[in-house]
Amino acid sequence: NNILPGVTIRDPYVWFHSMCRHEYASRWHHDPNRHCPNMIPDEEDLKQFSSYLRKGDAIPLHVKYSGFWKHHETLVGQWNDWYRDYWDMPVSSMGKLIVRYEDLLFHPRNVTETLCRCAGGSMKRDGTFEYIIDSAKKGATAHGPMDTRTGFIKALIKYGKAKGRDAKMTPEDLEYAKEHLDKEMMEFFRYKHPDEINKMYTS
Repeated sequence: NNILPGVTIRDPYVWFHSMCRHEYASRWHHDPNRHCPNMIPDEEDLKQFSSYLRKGDAIPLHVKYSGFWKHHETLVGQWNDWYRDYWDMPVSSMGKLIVRYEDLLFHPRNVTETLCRCAGGSMKRDGTFEYIIDSAKKGATAHGPMDTRTGFIKALIKYGKAKGRDAKMTPEDLEYAKEHLDKEMMEFFRYKHPDEINKMYTS
């Protein structure tokens, strides 16, 4: 009861692409160089993974944990299930925090100060605030090859682009994602689907 759980949540479409670069313990049939993120198989997927995929059916995803597997409907389902577990977690006496990664990235000092006050702490008395430029993912085997890790500057560039979140996704993938992404969390955290972003820039 004396623990304040804190979780960062990420834009699902950017998160999908991160998973394509490094899938961690997730397993699903995909070609990261051609069609990924993928929720619905295209013709090449059906040829490449003919023993596992069927036309029109969603591509299931499985995650290997220590001693067991967890199954998700798709890559979309993994995002839903992962963050929904935290969303539905009972609130302790200290509450719980779910913070958008994008807010930490673009407003690090303001968000950090707010979180410090929320947890009963305070910032450094001398007023200094340090930005960590390099990737926080240390070690030779942590989070994939060194050249695929994202530091502060790369993250600003990647998340600062409104376009490109739907790269390599087919119309069927986009339709599936829009229909199946958790609507409550998408609305609460104000995440937009690619077509909604495009309308904002063309209207």
